Amino acid sequence: MMAAVADDIVIDARSGRVDNANAVERTAIAALRAALAVLRPFSNFGISYIARAVRTFLPSKRSMIFVLDPDCRMRVAYCDTYWSVLLRRNYPYEKALHALVDLARDVEFGFIDGGANHGYWSILVSGPAAGARKTVAIELAPDTYRGLEENWQLNDKRFTILNRAIGKASGEPVKIYGRKHEARSTVAPGGNATVLFENETISLDDLARLPLFKGLDKFMVKLDVEGVEVPALEGGEGLLARDTVFIYEEHGSDPKHETTRHVLDAMKLRVFWLGGDKARELKSADELNRIKKSRRTGYDMIASRSPFWLQRLEAATLVH
Repeated sequence: MMAAVADDIVIDARSGRVDNANAVERTAIAALRAALAVLRPFSNFGISYIARAVRTFLPSKRSMIFVLDPDCRMRVAYCDTYWSVLLRRNYPYEKALHALVDLARDVEFGFIDGGANHGYWSILVSGPAAGARKTVAIELAPDTYRGLEENWQLNDKRFTILNRAIGKASGEPVKIYGRKHEARSTVAPGGNATVLFENETISLDDLARLPLFKGLDKFMVKLDVEGVEVPALEGGEGLLARDTVFIYEEHGSDPKHETTRHVLDAMKLRVFWLGGDKARELKSADELNRIKKSRRTGYDMIASRSPFWLQRLEAATLVH
């Protein structure tokens, strides 16, 4: 059984049902839902400002818990400036990864959640509906990690958590920048950027060697590492030689598509885009010119050289 949530506002992410909320909190939720409806054509740009204003004028000292799936709960701050998008019923958060997990429901795989934030994907993939896959969640920022740790406890400690940064090699010191919890990075945004925290790296290959993955030969790796995707992938040479599929973010602000260019040209992986209404394989990074429409949006790409995963992805491409 999961931990009690008597002091939290509980919101079903699928049905939209709200429980244990008072009149002020319900008004705040209604205001955010109205804002999300208006901002939907604009990829929710501006919702963070609205969420901040709503929690100022309609305050609460309680947290929100989103029920993501049966036995899958994620606690976040009241009117969180990032996660409030889940107030929209059945919000399609990172559709590509949802599609990939659906493709692999019959597959026994290990899941590496790089850049786990509050644990959304670790909670889901380790949950019963996704097959209770063995999962490790990695979060670099100590303050965000505390939220991840809360959700690890809330979900019966069924996955492993690590406060590390993913890098090309393990044990290297790194500085952490970024005011927003969803945009923390080891890449300095400018010459005078403030260092918030320090940590050290761990490589994907060392993560795959953790005892919980013993006996597994297939892996799914999610990388949301804010600008260090290439070094992170380079730290997974052993995984590349196994049946591994990667999902990484291609930033809309990068007109040169450097991550996908490296993945295609240097690493010789095949890349698929499962966004929009139709799946497709990219033969060239330049094809992203027609896909990336917003500088503020991250585009999830799927890459692999594993015959097993490629067969799955090719079948998905043919179906859509």
